[in-house]
Amino acid sequence: MEKVGRYQIRELIGEGAMAKVFKAYDPDIDRELAIKFLKSQLRGDSEYHTRFLREAKGAGVLSHPNIVTVFDVGDENGHPYIAMELVEGPTLGDFAQGQKLLPVRTVVDIGIQLVKALDYAHKKGIVHRDVKPGNIMMIRDTTTIKVADFGICRIDNSEATQATQVGNVLGTPNYMSPEQVLGEKVDSRSDLFSAGVVLYQLLTGHLPFDGETLISVAYKITKTEPPSLDKLRPDVPLSLRRIVDRALKKQPEKRFQTGQEFAAALIGVAKELAEEGEKKGRINRIPLGVRWAVMMAALVATTMTITATFLYQQQYAAMMDQVKGYGGSLAKFMATQNAVPLLSEDWAAIDVFIQETLGRQDFNYITVVDDKGIIRGANDIAQINEKFALPGAVPLSSHEAGVAVQSHKLKDGRDVLDFGAPILFQGKEIGQVHLGIYQAPLTAVANLVLALLGVLTLVTTAAGAVGSYLLARRIQAPVRVLRNSLAELAKGRYDYRIVEVRKDEFGELYVAFDTAAAAMEARHETAPPPAAT
Repeated sequence: MEKVGRYQIRELIGEGAMAKVFKAYDPDIDRELAIKFLKSQLRGDSEYHTRFLREAKGAGVLSHPNIVTVFDVGDENGHPYIAMELVEGPTLGDFAQGQKLLPVRTVVDIGIQLVKALDYAHKKGIVHRDVKPGNIMMIRDTTTIKVADFGICRIDNSEATQATQVGNVLGTPNYMSPEQVLGEKVDSRSDLFSAGVVLYQLLTGHLPFDGETLISVAYKITKTEPPSLDKLRPDVPLSLRRIVDRALKKQPEKRFQTGQEFAAALIGVAKELAEEGEKKGRINRIPLGVRWAVMMAALVATTMTITATFLYQQQYAAMMDQVKGYGGSLAKFMATQNAVPLLSEDWAAIDVFIQETLGRQDFNYITVVDDKGIIRGANDIAQINEKFALPGAVPLSSHEAGVAVQSHKLKDGRDVLDFGAPILFQGKEIGQVHLGIYQAPLTAVANLVLALLGVLTLVTTAAGAVGSYLLARRIQAPVRVLRNSLAELAKGRYDYRIVEVRKDEFGELYVAFDTAAAAMEARHETAPPPAAT
């Protein structure tokens, strides 16, 4: 069959228990569409034929954004057909499996569209009776749905009805309501039960009532409760779980009584999810004042740390230079005082000098060494006549000519600077004086300087952070004014003006806003000139 009426048949795009669907083309209005034909085994029954056309024409009165539009109904040589909107996209059956679960918010949005479409049809006196994912199309690259096959299953009596019912039971028993399974009177609440089954499957990837045989499925639909939603998908809100549970009640009077009531409940869940999303967004979004404060604190802290480190190093080097100059001068003076006693081997005089000097100054040691490196005088008597040595000493630079400076550790772990000055007699070196000065006082002063610089860094960082935060808070007020003003424009209030004078850049922005609003008001609200006759 290549042509039906004015429609050109192009290809088979679907097949169900009772009909086949072809993609077709309407050359009169240059539009692609879908055409559904009854299967040949059902066309021979005149009563079925008549009811099919009558119910299809009934579905044709449905005009809703979430219902597939019926354009035409006809009969071509005993072949009844329905020409309808062609929906490009998958069915919800493609998302009802466990591997392709949709986000909860998307499922809620789909549910709202579905029950609104059903409610619209119910108010027109049409019950779908075959609500299932395969009959719900999703427009490609959107979350907009279109419900198909409205009115096709609304056949209540005759042998043709029995054939339809058998086809439905064999094809989609899992979505039927208990009263439909039991052969009782079916009304709009049966469709809402099926909508609940669809939502359950979209949320979990599982059917609420499933079994290996038709009898086991029917038994579960009429007698057992579905597995709890929170066990299959814990992220489903409690409010949504209650809605689905209510939709799946066995008794029709305990379900939602209308699609409008069902939609209102789902809209409440959508608002709840939106509010939760906004809260998360607010939590994740760091306020401008905090961000400015953190950035300023990081900048100041980094700058001050680098500066403090540099100052500390310079201060320590300067103090070390002073200590080296002081120690070197003392070592030279002591070498001069010990030249004659050392030359005359007057060890008693050397000892007296050492004891008197240590009594007046807090030095670690004073050691007098002869030209052979033997200790001839020392504050530690045990070292006399021993070879002088400084194990592990590290040479340092010296600011006094002829004075050697070394750093080494004592046995107790304290750091000492050793100043070695030559003892000269008539220009000839006859020995050395070694003066030991503790580094602890120098280190204490350096640490105090470092601590003060640290405090300065903290105070400056805190001041910068607080200042930046307060500045950002001051900026937030004019920003809020601009945001609210733009919101008024978005609502179509082109007469809205800020009319606030500020002598800063925000004042210039306010003036620019008022100018733009005036231009938009003139463009949109000025009456168009009369058409020329």
